[in-house]
Amino acid sequence: MTEDPEVAKVRVVIELWAAASEAGDLQAQLGMMTDGVTFLTAGNPPMSRAGFVAGFARMMNSYRMKCNSDIREITVTGDLAVVWNHLTVEITPLEGGAPIKRSGQTLTVLRRSADGEWRIWRDANMMSGQPA
Repeated sequence: MTEDPEVAKVRVVIELWAAASEAGDLQAQLGMMTDGVTFLTAGNPPMSRAGFVAGFARMMNSYRMKCNSDIREITVTGDLAVVWNHLTVEITPLEGGAPIKRSGQTLTVLRRSADGEWRIWRDANMMSGQPA
């Protein structure tokens, strides 16, 4: 069975996001999120686009990241798409030391922009402080 073209486009955004995270490519990530994006993480207040930029830049100065996405479900309705994903992240200190591995569920809502591109609008990352 052929995948719906819009579902396929959303899947590509999730894959590109992981690749940009691993590469430390903040500019690519900025192009994949709306201006009003909100990130929700366990135990932290909601984070805006500016908060993400600051946090990601700090992290990439000290760590290398490896991501593995296991997409469980993608639903597209109109100009909204919802992605349920099981995410595993391994973070290795640049100065040496043991990698830190975390795993958990994420729920990402994307909006189709006026240019037809899907961009992250809301992201709830439920990875906890517990090792994977």
